Amino acid sequence: MFLMTGAMLPVAPAPVAAEVAAVRAYEIAAQPLAGALVRFSEVTGRQVVADGELLRGRSTAGLAGRYTDDMALARLLAGTGLTWRFSGEAVIIQPAPETGDARQLQPLVVTSAIPATDKPYETAAPVAHISGETIQRFRGSSPADIFRGVPGVMSGEARNGAGSVDVNIRGMQGMGRVATTIDGAENLVTVYQGYQGASNRTFVDPDLLAEVDITKGSDVSSFGTAGTVAMRTLSARDIVQEGEDFGVRLKGGFGTNTSSPKAGDTSGYAWPSNSPAAPTASPTGLDRPGWAEPTSGSGSAVAAYRDADIDLLAAYAYRKQGNYHAGSHGPAATVTNLGPGEYCTSWGSCAQVDARYQNDGIANYRAGEEVLNTELETSSWLGKAGLRFGDGHAVQLGYTKFRSEAGDRIASRLTGENSQAVQLGQTAGTWLDTGTFNYRWKPEGEPLIDLKANLYWSHLELRNPLRTGWQLPKPGDFRAGSDTDMWGAEITNISRVATGFGDTTFTYGLSYRGEDTRPSDGTREAETWLDYRDAKREEAAGFVKAAWEATDWLTVNGGLRYMHFRTQDRNDPYLERGYDYDTRFSDGGFSPSLGVTVEPFDGTQLYVNYSNVMRAPSLIETASAFTMGVNPDVTPERSRNWELGVNQRLRGVIDPADDAMVKLSYFNWDVTDYIAREWYHNTEQNYWSMHIYNLDRAKFEGLEISGRYRQGGFTAEFAANYYLNVEFCRTSGSCIDKSLYGDYATNHVPPEYSADLTLSQLLFDDMLTLGGRVSHIGPRAIGHGDVTAQGASQFISQVNWKPYTLVDLFADIEINENLTTSLSVMNLTDRYYIDPLGLVNQPGPGRTLYASATLRF
Repeated sequence: MFLMTGAMLPVAPAPVAAEVAAVRAYEIAAQPLAGALVRFSEVTGRQVVADGELLRGRSTAGLAGRYTDDMALARLLAGTGLTWRFSGEAVIIQPAPETGDARQLQPLVVTSAIPATDKPYETAAPVAHISGETIQRFRGSSPADIFRGVPGVMSGEARNGAGSVDVNIRGMQGMGRVATTIDGAENLVTVYQGYQGASNRTFVDPDLLAEVDITKGSDVSSFGTAGTVAMRTLSARDIVQEGEDFGVRLKGGFGTNTSSPKAGDTSGYAWPSNSPAAPTASPTGLDRPGWAEPTSGSGSAVAAYRDADIDLLAAYAYRKQGNYHAGSHGPAATVTNLGPGEYCTSWGSCAQVDARYQNDGIANYRAGEEVLNTELETSSWLGKAGLRFGDGHAVQLGYTKFRSEAGDRIASRLTGENSQAVQLGQTAGTWLDTGTFNYRWKPEGEPLIDLKANLYWSHLELRNPLRTGWQLPKPGDFRAGSDTDMWGAEITNISRVATGFGDTTFTYGLSYRGEDTRPSDGTREAETWLDYRDAKREEAAGFVKAAWEATDWLTVNGGLRYMHFRTQDRNDPYLERGYDYDTRFSDGGFSPSLGVTVEPFDGTQLYVNYSNVMRAPSLIETASAFTMGVNPDVTPERSRNWELGVNQRLRGVIDPADDAMVKLSYFNWDVTDYIAREWYHNTEQNYWSMHIYNLDRAKFEGLEISGRYRQGGFTAEFAANYYLNVEFCRTSGSCIDKSLYGDYATNHVPPEYSADLTLSQLLFDDMLTLGGRVSHIGPRAIGHGDVTAQGASQFISQVNWKPYTLVDLFADIEINENLTTSLSVMNLTDRYYIDPLGLVNQPGPGRTLYASATLRF
């Protein structure tokens, strides 16, 4: 974004140049000329420069249809006595020759388009953006890989998530703390992982994603208390090229470093149970393909139509990959003979033996070994239809269909460095269907109306390999699981009010969501001692927030949200025990927020934000299942969040033509009544079970920084975060910098620090892009609490990792205006590592080559 200085502008007729010959769809209503030029800038992305006095009192008849930029300007300015000229990408408005009014103009920037990748550096809040280019460039083997490089944001269960994401923001994860949507719709489901906890899964196909916007922390307009992740799938504007009304994108590619699964294969070593005997190496898993040998494939096809009134899009994507292989350099499984000494069994008996053995690796997988149950096969369909009609009205219908078969090992079977994985004969199946309806009304020149309304419905069926019990008369391929329906609605409006005391923007609305989950047919009989959840939950909220621009350097923000929820548990786990059981929860409360933004210099923003936000217990925390009862005394969490930040944009740092931007944030989150889990003894009724309860609090404090530097075709991007403090407090006087032994948060604890650096360079008239990324992950931020007298075992094992560094390389080649090829190497140094935030002890993928070709026309 740049600002022209005043100058004597020559009066000349507007040229018709090749750079303005592209045909675009316009719909600009009759209105004051200044508003019409704002709309012209929004459509074209061009900067419009004019003298405010020159535009005063002038109106336009508007236009609708497809025009080149100069044709559109000719119609907009017809009869106004004004003309224009192009200066690069900018449009300069000036008097027409017959007025004789060649005078010194005091330019006014009406508006300019800010790239979505730059918006976080001009937003006074902890936000981030992941572009479609970044998603496709670093697609990786799992959807979780798209979040690498975003400070303070990671995805749990990166390698055992069955093609899903489980977003962690600043140490907070699961139970609805992070609101994750695709085109405004949710499909979150919780998958039981034995005593090791639960996976909170949102299913998405990155091959059809256009972009991701992330807000860290609460926003009164969102259900998320730790943050919001809004994913947008492809739309017609992403496919149809400038000047066209129809477009097609075909993409195909392959990957390496995978092997076809074989049921019954084992990993690493078989470690004798309660015996000092030497472990036995698995005879399978080390037949790794060549590093450039294609072993997996993907393809997608997208077609779209777009004109002034209609958007249509249809897309299909398919991907199949086998089990990946671990890296060959790092702390892989190795057997060490410790020599003679005392050996003690898990039962407590000890004896002197001649030899003792231990695994010096961090997982029971050898260097370069096939990592079992990591295969994935997905098919996705996407359809959208949009209609724009009179006075700023627009509607869009959307439908997505996602099908996957994925390796999915219950986490409690693989929690230590001696646990041996076994390749299952069954995969986990996912069937997801989602429908969306979006409406918008934004009349031209009406500052009080910018109305959006959204509806969605998602139906999700999960089928897992049998995890316990025995199989009753069912087909041999029977899988247990759950069926879940999710639905929601939201209506919001933005009103902009200009006063003599500064402009104020009001955003207000209502939102509602519901979910209904139950066991699939036959599951209760097959999983004999596991109670799947059978419950329904609804949540509704109303909110209002305002931004008052008191001066050109001071903005004050405030917001208020009221939320109410209710849950009904259709299970009664104590029916046969004769205990009373309350199956309903209901509660509500207010969540206020306040913030101040100061802009003392051009390009500098300083902001401080505070929120006090309530999170109601999720369905997982208020319905019985999986040997866990319900605690009627559980109360909502309340997060008191402070955010201090600075945005800085600079030009001419090293070279007059360069551009730099930095975002630095400090956060301090104090979550009182933090909802956790423990092994619990009900002394009144004398039984033991897992138990949801409230801790006194949990605390998360840290620093984040991100930045970008551009000079010509060179770009450097940096992101890092550091946790100053993470602690959990059972009571107000018992805070420790350790996770608690029975709580889900054991494996939600993030790395103490992480850093990413991405470099890229355009070459040969921008036809070639070369670049790379270096990512470093530090140690776990805090330790893990000891087993207490409340239980006999740890229940949730800490899945630890050692610090590691990954190096990725990429190259994009534009063969011609229609064909682009891409090549990337992930984990170039073939590092052996374990991802943070996982529930299973297994390494990530080793060196993997990806190649693809994209055809557009």
